[in-house]
Amino acid sequence: MHLVHATVLAGECVLPLVPALAATFPGAGLRRGSTVVVDAGAGVGAGAGAGVGVGAGVGVGAQGAVSLALLLATGASGAGSWCAVVGVPDLGLVAAAELGARLDRLALVPHVEPRQWVTVVGALLDSVDLVIAHPPAHLRDGDARRLTARARERGTTLVPLRPGRAWSEGADVRLTVTGSRWEGPGAGDGHLRSRRLDVTVGGRGSAARPRRLQLSLPVGAVGAVGAVGAVGAVGAVGAAFAGADADRLPDGPIERIRTAG
Repeated sequence: MHLVHATVLAGECVLPLVPALAATFPGAGLRRGSTVVVDAGAGVGAGAGAGVGVGAGVGVGAQGAVSLALLLATGASGAGSWCAVVGVPDLGLVAAAELGARLDRLALVPHVEPRQWVTVVGALLDSVDLVIAHPPAHLRDGDARRLTARARERGTTLVPLRPGRAWSEGADVRLTVTGSRWEGPGAGDGHLRSRRLDVTVGGRGSAARPRRLQLSLPVGAVGAVGAVGAVGAVGAVGAAFAGADADRLPDGPIERIRTAG
């Protein structure tokens, strides 16, 4: 009797990252099944230019966290992987495109009822390759642990965005925006050219040693959620994704994700 062992290529175990982030992660990519928390430090508040960019209407720190989370999805979507963003209603798609995200590979679920949030995120973990999810307030620790376990089981990268007390433990990698400043304007003149983010990287295992990096992001236009790649308010996403994990939404149009309500 001969045992046949499945061969998994190294490249299939990680999702690609843009060069600015690749050196920060073990294996130069996002490990499938990992949980990567993206947060904003307590000392990063609103400042000049608040409301410009990927998350219009939020403070600079929170806005920088949204941009950083989308930057994680840029390499994956560029390589053809499906990504989803849950619970970020003021996401600017023009700015997301400027960061390099492929909008035709980005499913948006802007609004989710708090009682359905875990079900929606769980269904997406079964069906796409990377899920960025901003949780409701007071998410239970048990629900966070179950979603982490589900991501690991399904081989989907979970990116909790500004999760509050949830995921205080259990994240493989934790990215925290500790500073944000605009570049370009002079003494009362000129235009904004870019936003520089100061990011602290920590986690567990090979990511346990804290590190710091700086990222320079283009200034995006203020924009509400557009029609391209957007999924409306979902009442029963779990049912919509029933049976979808067999092909993990390979190349079909985003309209395959049906909405209810």
